[in-house]
Amino acid sequence: MRFPVSRRGLLTAGVGGLSLGLLTACGLRLDQDPEIPTLDSTQQLRNRLARVLDSTSPGAGDPETAGEDLADFVAAVGPVWRPPPEFATEKPPTEEERTFVQAAEVAARAVFEASSSLGSGLIAVLADAATGLTLVAGTKKPELITTADELIRTGRDELDRNTGGKRTQDSKQDGDEEQDDRAKVFNAILNRSRAAAYGYERLAVNFEAKSRERNGALTRLESLGALSGEMLELLGEDAADPAASAWKLDPTPTDADSAKELALSLEDGIASALLPWLEADASAMLRLWESARSRTVFADPQPLRFTYDEPGQAEVQE
Repeated sequence: MRFPVSRRGLLTAGVGGLSLGLLTACGLRLDQDPEIPTLDSTQQLRNRLARVLDSTSPGAGDPETAGEDLADFVAAVGPVWRPPPEFATEKPPTEEERTFVQAAEVAARAVFEASSSLGSGLIAVLADAATGLTLVAGTKKPELITTADELIRTGRDELDRNTGGKRTQDSKQDGDEEQDDRAKVFNAILNRSRAAAYGYERLAVNFEAKSRERNGALTRLESLGALSGEMLELLGEDAADPAASAWKLDPTPTDADSAKELALSLEDGIASALLPWLEADASAMLRLWESARSRTVFADPQPLRFTYDEPGQAEVQE
């Protein structure tokens, strides 16, 4: 994958619709049929996710926030793509009616099973939505989280096998500017992961020894170490920024409440740094998942890690 990566998602042509009907009604003749876009596999997956959400209604056994969260997911993923009926070659597929938890299970499996073959442009919104759906629904059906974790790691392993672990390293075909942009992205993630590890070391001691929060912090330290190691490998020792001697923590953890607040801040920083990588490379889905899941140790699941002023176009939350 090449950097820099555009934040403009490939929410394929058609969302705005064609104006053929309007032209016909005005008596204007078209010399040729309008071009109907062909959806690639990633665009088809986005459309499937949109159909699933469109057929979902909160029901018994769903989280209390299901209605509000569902509206956010629909806005992020975007509408169902429906070509004009006069040009449709086959009847558009439909989805059965589902509750929020049922829809989350179907949508997450569809995205995570396809993670090793996703094209860039829509990776961020698909990963963000599938992760959020899983974690929110997982408060009612925890086995969804275990299944998603297995699928994500299996997809990551398949990507590694297919690419030999060299998905985003420098290529001789890349120019100096592209290599510099790539290095900036990876160094930003590296610095965030180093700072987060330092922060977790400081905040962990504010929880009881056998508490869920202490165990979660220690587990997170391991995955942050793996993230830092991956960035160092992708950068190479010549391009990696030196580690800072210390990082400013905001807030400084002095008790359980401030420690929880710091953990959330650290994970939000990780997510913001991951976005450019995630937009270009589906292997970053694992790191987004680890961050989002770690965040749930200290607060309720965050449905979406990014904001979507326009469907499919992920932006860092301010």
